[in-house]
Amino acid sequence: IFWVSCEAGTYIRTLCVHLGLLLGVGGQMQELRRVRSGVMSEKDHMVTMHDVLDAQWLYDNHKDESYLRRVVYPLEKLLTSHKRLVMKDSAVNAICYGAKIMLPGVLRYEDGIEVNQEIVVITTKGEAICMAIALMTTAVISTCDHGIVAKIKRVIMERDTYPRKWGLGPKASQKKLMIKQGLLDKHGKPTDSTPATWKQEYVDYR
Repeated sequence: IFWVSCEAGTYIRTLCVHLGLLLGVGGQMQELRRVRSGVMSEKDHMVTMHDVLDAQWLYDNHKDESYLRRVVYPLEKLLTSHKRLVMKDSAVNAICYGAKIMLPGVLRYEDGIEVNQEIVVITTKGEAICMAIALMTTAVISTCDHGIVAKIKRVIMERDTYPRKWGLGPKASQKKLMIKQGLLDKHGKPTDSTPATWKQEYVDYR
């Protein structure tokens, strides 16, 4: 009997055969048991499918969700080991649509974030928005006022869970006005009529 900590796709059966070859006695796998997946182990409130069925029946027939909440945990429970980045409510829906995670939208951040580290981006209520790869360390985030903080790896939250808030800021409003006045083209790109100050000051982060 042996215990292995491995990644997805590891062939444990082959590992047993190789151990038998190394020991010179031959070997094959008799039983395989998964005792942990991510941060969850077999001792962390495991339930059977019958428990889930009973909890669903109780909710459907008596509108009692207490048992259902005991057997079905929120997704965020799997992400407690990741460093967190808390976003403003106004930036949440934009991220759900694939927008870059910009520093002005960050409300709070955890200490110890390193570049290329996998982090979880959450709302002020603790809801997971997405998984991301950090492009800034905690030290850089604390000293900068603009830039891309992280690159989205996988969006978790459904779109339009939070209200749409992009395009309402002072720069966006000014840009819309300039498009209407003909100082920018219909896509918001500079033209010959665009003021020189706008060309120098405005930065398109797309």
